Amino acid sequence: MVSDQLFLLIIAGGSGTRFWPKSTSVRPKQLLAFGEQGTLLEQTLRRFDAVVPEKPAHRIIITTRKLEAAVAEELKGVKILAEPQGRNTAPCVYWGAREVAAKNPDAILLVMPADHYIPRHDDFLRTLREAAEWAATHDDLVTLGVRPTRPETGYGYLKVGKPAKTGSSCVSVEAFVEKPNEEKAREFVESGNYLWNGGMFLWKAKTILDAFDQFMPEMKKAWDASGGDVEKAYPLLSATSIDYGVMEKARNVVSFPLDCGWDDLGSWTSLENIADALGARRGDNVATGGELLAVESSGNIVDAPNRLIALLGVDDLIVVESGQSILVAKKSRAQDIRLIVDALKKQRPELV
Repeated sequence: MVSDQLFLLIIAGGSGTRFWPKSTSVRPKQLLAFGEQGTLLEQTLRRFDAVVPEKPAHRIIITTRKLEAAVAEELKGVKILAEPQGRNTAPCVYWGAREVAAKNPDAILLVMPADHYIPRHDDFLRTLREAAEWAATHDDLVTLGVRPTRPETGYGYLKVGKPAKTGSSCVSVEAFVEKPNEEKAREFVESGNYLWNGGMFLWKAKTILDAFDQFMPEMKKAWDASGGDVEKAYPLLSATSIDYGVMEKARNVVSFPLDCGWDDLGSWTSLENIADALGARRGDNVATGGELLAVESSGNIVDAPNRLIALLGVDDLIVVESGQSILVAKKSRAQDIRLIVDALKKQRPELV
């Protein structure tokens, strides 16, 4: 059921450096398609058709000035907020909350990243509706934590406590935990007391603004001093994440555990987790683009549209061709692909 009380804020300003060379600054991963269901940003927006009104005022995309035209071409029927400069997620959320609060301070703001994979929509929406109802009737900061399916070292975790109310799936959040090593990750999963931190939030617009006033008062000071002029205010807003700036300090944080096949598409290796759904499994390898011939080779990830990639006697590699660039990397270094991007910004900026 669609509710006029719900407003959606999709954060879509990231550069997706760990998906280079397919992802670049002019067309980052949220504007790319993996599989045949449209771009990640399109999929994210469609995910909320059953709950959020299809009106621009209720569907807000926050992105960068550099990506504003590309996002506008990609999506219709949305409002686009284009940041003058990237300042991490706290300023994104603050700006979005101010926009919504000006219309209805009691409105529920859904804050969602643009690069998640969620195959079981019905399960996702069931939890989302329950969480939205809680946010509407409590002055809590609500997060959707994901039930872990493996000891993942690439995600942060939420340490959760007792149920917040009998008969509800809502649980208290005791702590936000940074990305663990493999041993700790196994402990977290085995304990049953931890959820993946997916960066998905729900709250009344006035509730999150009150939290900003308490933990980051400089945000309101900068905003009010500028008269709401984004150009003047944005350089003065603290460049930090919503997790660090607010959520880790607040004591009114609760979570609704998600079990919907969720995965974060954070790097090339994340495609292994959804390869079957994408139809990309090729024996012991994954190929999301192009044709793969693998001889005595396993654990590789290949994306090279319109190419035949032949592998002989190699394991655990990432091989990607896009435009003028070819990437060959060890899977174990997938999180470090940004080092290549950093080097190219100095040597060949046109390629990133």
